[in-house]
Amino acid sequence: MILEDEIMAFLDRPGLVGKKYKFSVLKNKFCSKEGYSPSELRDVLAKLEVEGKVLITERDEISSFAPSSKFFTGVIKISKYNEGTITHDGKVYKVKVDDLNGALNGDTVLCRIVDKVKDGANVCKVKKIIKRLDGMVLCEVTVNDKKQMVLQPVIAELDGDIQIANSYMKPLVEGDRIRVHIDRPTNGTYYGEFINYVGHRNDPDAELKVIAAQNGIKIEFSPEAIKEADMIPTTVSKEEMDGREDLRDELIYSIDGAKTKDRDDAISIRRDNNGNYIVGIHIADVSHYIRPGSKLWEEAMDRGTSVYMADTVIPMIPHKLSNGICSLNPEVDRLTFSCFITLDPNGKIIDYQFKEAVINSKKAMTYDEVNQILIDKEIPEGYTTEMVDNLYLAHELSKKLEKIKERRGYVNFGTNDLEVEMNENGEPIGFKPKEARKAEKLIENFMLIAGECAACYLMIPCPYRVHEEPDEEKVEEAFVTLKKSGIRVRDQAEIVDGHSIQKILSAIKSQEDRDVAANIILRSMKRARYDVENYGHFGLGLEKYGQFTSPIRRAPDLWIHNAIKMQLNNTYDLELENKYYKETEKFCNHATQKELRADQAEREADEYEMARYIGQHTGEKFISHVTYLTSKAIFIKTEEGITGYLRPQDLEGDTFLYDDKSLSYKGKNSHFKIRIGTPLVVTAIDATLEFGMATEDLLTLKREK
Repeated sequence: MILEDEIMAFLDRPGLVGKKYKFSVLKNKFCSKEGYSPSELRDVLAKLEVEGKVLITERDEISSFAPSSKFFTGVIKISKYNEGTITHDGKVYKVKVDDLNGALNGDTVLCRIVDKVKDGANVCKVKKIIKRLDGMVLCEVTVNDKKQMVLQPVIAELDGDIQIANSYMKPLVEGDRIRVHIDRPTNGTYYGEFINYVGHRNDPDAELKVIAAQNGIKIEFSPEAIKEADMIPTTVSKEEMDGREDLRDELIYSIDGAKTKDRDDAISIRRDNNGNYIVGIHIADVSHYIRPGSKLWEEAMDRGTSVYMADTVIPMIPHKLSNGICSLNPEVDRLTFSCFITLDPNGKIIDYQFKEAVINSKKAMTYDEVNQILIDKEIPEGYTTEMVDNLYLAHELSKKLEKIKERRGYVNFGTNDLEVEMNENGEPIGFKPKEARKAEKLIENFMLIAGECAACYLMIPCPYRVHEEPDEEKVEEAFVTLKKSGIRVRDQAEIVDGHSIQKILSAIKSQEDRDVAANIILRSMKRARYDVENYGHFGLGLEKYGQFTSPIRRAPDLWIHNAIKMQLNNTYDLELENKYYKETEKFCNHATQKELRADQAEREADEYEMARYIGQHTGEKFISHVTYLTSKAIFIKTEEGITGYLRPQDLEGDTFLYDDKSLSYKGKNSHFKIRIGTPLVVTAIDATLEFGMATEDLLTLKREK
């Protein structure tokens, strides 16, 4: 039995659960009698405390959590208004500003439940910070009543002043924003370490920088990384081409968004004499320029991913590389790591191989142009007959791959991604959901088979992209919500694969109801993540999958490129496999967390731009539909993709009461029901980041229906 199990067995003895013990008691039992060192005991107790298994008081008394205990541990989230929320046992607890006790966003904390309810949520107080997430605080330089320059947290509430070395403080001016690392206070003061300068509050993109900083996203590269980037040549030399597959005369092209600057994938396709498809997935060979052990590699692995915030990007590697030598720009020689895949006439993979190559892309195509060819049958300027014929061949295979995906259980929930349209002044003038038309699906399908081949090829530890089956309880909750929403679905005992979801959705006659059902079921799904162990990919219906096609913007792809090259060139040291496994496992956890932070930052950036847009259109009407309901709010999305919420008191034309049984609001006099999917005409009334909207007359809407 390992030490942590022994400790829990001791603390959880029948009739003694919750009893407090001095550290000296545990030290006597586990150190004096069983041979563990005091430091080992301390380390294990700290681990158990972070996991929420033991309670360690300020008096250094240790106990397990009694069933009646009002204490619990959890990870706190802090909003821009400095209020905290923590989820515990399925309940959401709120923490008032005065009760944060110095906690920062993402910290693991010990809380005590307070017998109060605020805004429909339980209330608790932070009693102790168990583990800092990273101790990073975004601060703004302000002037106090004594005309002194001081640091004020932008999104945090601390019970003491923050001080940094005068050499860093002296050059700053009022309004400057910096990131500071802090730990626990000393005599009421937090002595912080200056990390980096973020910008000034009056900068045009100041809010986006705040969002990035709050999510732990680095904006600037280290001087060492920049120096390395500057030493990398801007053109491909003849020496670099030696030993590579020379594909410069082949018809190879990229298809991307019109604004894309970092083109990290290109494709080629032809048929052989047997009718098989020979597909080339040509990926920028970033690993040729950025090697393990370099500062650029360390930066890329630390960042984990590029972050796309509104119409800006915080790159994973410097722009000089991502938009230059590593971007598969047209009519210039570029190094690639290519996956050549042979598929039979039905689209089934029968062979594949990886090669280092050199290409010269013949055209930088855009999704809009390719869709113009494939959908509208119109040929844009600059497209040759050979290019058009090749695109039709690629589309022919894409349709077959689409059918294969459906047969294996691929689940298409659509996308909630938005494109923000900006004017020349950088102001949002519109939003549109990103569409998956024929061109987008073509590239997606080709990239998926490359990722499948990469995962199947690798025999050494690598970051698999995994997506596990949903929890049974979550699935049951989804079905309850569907039934409450009035959407009839086929009885399904459990969702075991994508086919189960396909059957459920296909049985729903109304497209509107189908979209609502897809959104509700999506909520029951687990998030995809990275793992050194392969658990398969539920959403894609694949037994193995690895991300291979975006090494410019995703660190796991760059890691996989390096792993494939080690296996391909026999440079992998089997004697170091255990070490490499542990490094890969640690990286997978890190990359998953970085992805979560990037997603959060991108959502917050979209919300910020939505708020700016609504600020210019307050009082105007928007057509929308209900996406979710609670007893406190009605969440909506407009036709433009803007999200917001309505308070029950803002519903005009009647008094609306919440009914949990039918998951709806019902008009007291009109009996008009508002449920998930209900269309509403709304008027914008607020323009904060958590803006609200007020409805138009619902009785009129009812008559129009």
